[in-house]
Amino acid sequence: MAGSVFSPVIHSAEQTPVKADVDRREVLDDVIDSENWEIGAKVGLMSIEDFESSLWLSGHLGYHISEHFYVKARYARAKAGLTSFEKLANTAPLLTDEQREMTYYGLNLGYNFLPGEIFFSENTVFNSIFSFELGGGSTEFAGDSQFTIDITANYRVFFTDGLAWDISMSDYLFNTEVTGESKTTHNLTFATGIAWYF
Repeated sequence: MAGSVFSPVIHSAEQTPVKADVDRREVLDDVIDSENWEIGAKVGLMSIEDFESSLWLSGHLGYHISEHFYVKARYARAKAGLTSFEKLANTAPLLTDEQREMTYYGLNLGYNFLPGEIFFSENTVFNSIFSFELGGGSTEFAGDSQFTIDITANYRVFFTDGLAWDISMSDYLFNTEVTGESKTTHNLTFATGIAWYF
């Protein structure tokens, strides 16, 4: 239409806020708080030098001096199998059944470091920590009692503030003359178990 002026009409759109649909995970933050004492039990395998691998059973009682340091009394048992020499040679056994029984008891000083978390599922996280232990004790084996150095690395996962899953690798060093020569043996263990804190 002549003479008519058309003015554009601008419609302002209302801004609708967008809600972020984010699932928030609930993290289980259970750690040792006032529980200074620890008692635990483990089962695993011990590779006794010059002998077969054997079942390893151990128990411990620990006291946490601080957040980082703790002391732990340990007791463990294993039974040595046959040596390679006994398997190959048609000779009398080197040890009696009683002498093949190995018993260890000692005291360790431990240090906690590298705290972290482990994801068991999408919505569940547990605290974890590495620790290193160094100690000494006595090993009764082959009819002798020998001073033993214990070097241990631990990895613990805390299900609650009073219950933890404990995984460890240890090396027990002691002198022996079972094979006819005096030498320092390395006896490696891998064990896992449960620890209670109170």
